Amino acid sequence: MKLIQNKDFLSIWFIGLTHNILKWLEILAVGVVVFEITDSPFYVAMMVILRFMPLTIFGFLNGIIAERINRRKALFYVFLSMAVCSLSYAVLIHYGMVNLWLIALSVITNGFLWALDFPLRRTLFADVLSHEQLGKAITLDSVTNNFTRFLGPIFGGFFVEYVGLKGVFILGAVLYSLSAMVALRGIRNAGEPLKMVHEKYLSSIKNGIDLLFRVRVLLGIMLITLIYNLWGFPFVSMIPVIGKDILTLSPFSVGLLASSEGLGALTGAFLILTYANEIHYRKLFVLGTLLSILMALCFSHASQFIIAVIFLFFSGIGAGCFSAMQSTLVILCSPKDARARMMGLLTVFIGLATLGFIQIGLFANWLGAQNAIFVCSVEGLIVLVLVVKFVPEIFYEQHHSSESPLSSGAPR
Repeated sequence: MKLIQNKDFLSIWFIGLTHNILKWLEILAVGVVVFEITDSPFYVAMMVILRFMPLTIFGFLNGIIAERINRRKALFYVFLSMAVCSLSYAVLIHYGMVNLWLIALSVITNGFLWALDFPLRRTLFADVLSHEQLGKAITLDSVTNNFTRFLGPIFGGFFVEYVGLKGVFILGAVLYSLSAMVALRGIRNAGEPLKMVHEKYLSSIKNGIDLLFRVRVLLGIMLITLIYNLWGFPFVSMIPVIGKDILTLSPFSVGLLASSEGLGALTGAFLILTYANEIHYRKLFVLGTLLSILMALCFSHASQFIIAVIFLFFSGIGAGCFSAMQSTLVILCSPKDARARMMGLLTVFIGLATLGFIQIGLFANWLGAQNAIFVCSVEGLIVLVLVVKFVPEIFYEQHHSSESPLSSGAPR
C-alpha cells in the first residue's frame, strides 16, 4: 500500500505538520512577547532553553511511558493540552496579564508535551507501516519539518504583524484542537500498549541503557546526535551576528542568509526521500553530519554574501540528511518493544542542544562569532572521526542474509 493511501499514516503526518507550523509560530511569538516585557535578549534566549530542557530531563522517561499507554489516546491528550496552553496565552494577552513567570511556566509545559509527542508520533509510524515504508515515511515527516523550518519564520513574522499575538495563539488553540481530534478519530489501527507494561520503571531504564550498549549502532546514532547538537546545529544562532556585523547586511538580507540553511535542509531531506536506498542509510547519516559541520566551518570566515549563502545551503543539505536518517535509524535498528524508549532517549540527546547554544554563546563573547563557529566546528569534526573509529557499526553495514542491513545486531 502506498503511503498516501494509508489513512492512519496521513493522520499522523497531518498532526506533525500542524505541530511543526505552530512550533515555529509560537517560538517567534513568545520571543516577541518576552522581549516586549523585558527588553532583554537574554530572557528571549532563556525561553528557548526552557523549551528544550524537558527533552533532556524527561525524554527517556517519556519514551518508557509511551510503551505502557495507548499512544493514540495519549497523542490526543498531548495536543488537547497544547490547545489549552495556547488558549491560556491568548486570554492572558487579552486581559494584559502576561508576565515572565507565567510565560516560562507555559514554555516548560509545552516543552514537556513536545518531549512526549516525539516518541509517541514517531513510533506510531512503525505501528501503521511496513518495514519497507518506514524509512520513506519518517523522511517525509522530516521534509515537512524542514519545510516549516524554512517558511515558519516568514509566516510567523507575517502573523505577528498582521494578526497580532493574541491571534497567533488563538490559531494555535484551534489547530492543536483539530490535531487532537485527528489523533482520536483519524488513527484507527495503532497505538495499543506494548506487552511489557508490568516491568518496573527503573528496570525499563536499565534495560534501555543495556540495549544501547548491546546494539552498538544505536550507541553510534546517539553519539552522533550528541555531536550535531553540541557542535553542529548551534552555529545557526550566530548567522544573524555574522550577517550584520561581518557581512554588513540589511535585515532583509540577513533573513535571506538565515533561510538558505533551512532551504538546504529541505533540499537534503527531499533528496533522501527521492533517491536514498536503505542499505546506505547509515552512511548518509554520518556523511550528512560531516557535510553540515564542515560547511559551517567554511561559513565561519566567508567574506561575501553569495559565498556565505552557498556554504549555508550545503550545510543545510547535510543537516537535512542527518535529520531524515536520525529517527529512521533508531526505529529500524531497535527491537519493536523498545522503539518508544529509544525514541525517548533520542530526545534526551536532542535536548542537549541547549548546552551547545550556551557553549557557542560563551565562545562568541570570548573569541568573536567567526572564531566561535570555527572552534566548535573543529571540535565536532574531531569527535565525529573518533566516534566512527570506535563505533564503526554506525558507518559500515553488517550484512546478514536473513536480516535487514539496518537491523542487523538488533535483537527481535
